[in-house]
Amino acid sequence: MKRFILMLVVLLLAVSVAAAQTSPDTLIWSLTGGDISTLNPVLATDGNSLTVSAAIFGGLAFTDPDTGLPLPGLATWEISDDGLQYTFTIKDEAVWSDGTPVTSADAKFTYDAVMSDVVESPRKADMSAISSIEIVDDKTFVVTLASSNCTIWGSAFGSLVPLPAHKYAADFSDFMTSDFNTAPDIGSGPYLFAERSASEYVRLSANPSYILGEPKIPYLLFRIIADPATLNQALQTNTVDYAFMYPDQLEQLPEPDAFNNFLFPNNNTPIVVMNYQDSENPQAAYDADGNPVELTPNKFFGDIRVRQAVAMGYDKAALALTQGENSGSVQLTGPVTPAFYATYDMSGIEPWPYDPEQAKALLDEAGWVDTNGNGIRDKDGVEFEVELVYSPLVDLWANIATVLQDQLGQIGIKVNVNTMEWSAYLSEVLLPYKYDITIVGFGGGTQIDGIAYNLLNSKNVIPNSGFNLAAYVNPEMDALLEQARTLPGCDVAEREKLYQQVQQISRDDVAYDWTVSTTAVNVFNRRVTDVTYGQWDGGGVGLTVYQWGLTP
Repeated sequence: MKRFILMLVVLLLAVSVAAAQTSPDTLIWSLTGGDISTLNPVLATDGNSLTVSAAIFGGLAFTDPDTGLPLPGLATWEISDDGLQYTFTIKDEAVWSDGTPVTSADAKFTYDAVMSDVVESPRKADMSAISSIEIVDDKTFVVTLASSNCTIWGSAFGSLVPLPAHKYAADFSDFMTSDFNTAPDIGSGPYLFAERSASEYVRLSANPSYILGEPKIPYLLFRIIADPATLNQALQTNTVDYAFMYPDQLEQLPEPDAFNNFLFPNNNTPIVVMNYQDSENPQAAYDADGNPVELTPNKFFGDIRVRQAVAMGYDKAALALTQGENSGSVQLTGPVTPAFYATYDMSGIEPWPYDPEQAKALLDEAGWVDTNGNGIRDKDGVEFEVELVYSPLVDLWANIATVLQDQLGQIGIKVNVNTMEWSAYLSEVLLPYKYDITIVGFGGGTQIDGIAYNLLNSKNVIPNSGFNLAAYVNPEMDALLEQARTLPGCDVAEREKLYQQVQQISRDDVAYDWTVSTTAVNVFNRRVTDVTYGQWDGGGVGLTVYQWGLTP
């Protein structure tokens, strides 16, 4: 009986999705991978949660899809001559869907919540650029920066998405646990939460109070799809309207030209993460008083020679070829991706070559040798056998895992590959830093240092809250990142020199093993009309979604 009920539920879901697809009232947006974890944007750590929450909660600014520059959203702003004070004025027409005005108190409440000791938010590091927020009146507040900041819109202001203060306790005691985080009954974005079926879909309805006008499409259904193969099948059967993918996946579609496709360089880096610290007892890089903590080195990857051996131990050039004939994929040298190469030229920095002989020499030098002839190196009685755990959301990640296992095995490192469902992987492995080696992709938004600052700044070594996933600590890197971010005048040429150094050091240290660049492919069913989509829409709910329509 239970099996019959389960089959009936699955059948009803399939019927409802199919019915939605044939309806001119519902746009189906695919989310590949795991379920959403939260709809609170300042708590979200995964792309699916951020995408859905962006449809529900409006930001202070929109991102111009073509330039990446900020455009007025819920608010307008004026900047002081020294660049340290931003005076925001929330627009009169900015209201929550229950009719309550969006106020300065909402913005300050959100900032205070993120910085509170009782809230675990990955936005803390971004918000640290803010020295204070002062409320002038209900619609005006002043943000004072700790120093000039050239990337403020991609960091603090991009993370300062106002939440309704009247929906949470004033002392933030329910901020982490409130039902509002997963089923918000009001919003300020183009769509409002309607219903959710865990691991299946999230359905939203058009917000008649949206600041740019009620969306033309009444319903937006985010459908969670397990893997790329299922996504391609859904596209071919017209059961999704929008999909994000990579060029190799697009080439697998029998008739890719039957869709409207938008391709752009992707500001995302697929990385092999080797943990600098002991994965059995991961620690933050600083204690509660801000003092440095001496992290216990990882028994496998604490030695730079081992990380360099891994970087040279497998063929990344071959991986680039798997991205598709027309992908333009290249080997990466660091956190600055080809999305910014036109502005920040990194051509003088060479990627690690595929050189297994040099890799073996480095491992020998580090003391990892095969003493018993079983093909696995060992040191101090410990065999170099590691578990590589990851979530197979992207074909490229699976390709990397396969190549790593094979080619590192040939130089004496035994790699056991295990996969996990995305949500479980995030909460149990990646964010708690409980791994020796893993594979994941990391995106950096619209700012040149979006990837670098999150992954490389030691302030972000915070289990479950920070994105410095490798626990990489280098004071020189910290200083360069801060200098490039706060350079007075934000001169591009001067900042380029600093990011050249960031790129070179991150390459030489193998802070992460940067793999290959990717191209973002945004695929639309042709029944979606009036679509414009730019490089900096980034797979998210962009500025023009409210204008899109559907043919019958």
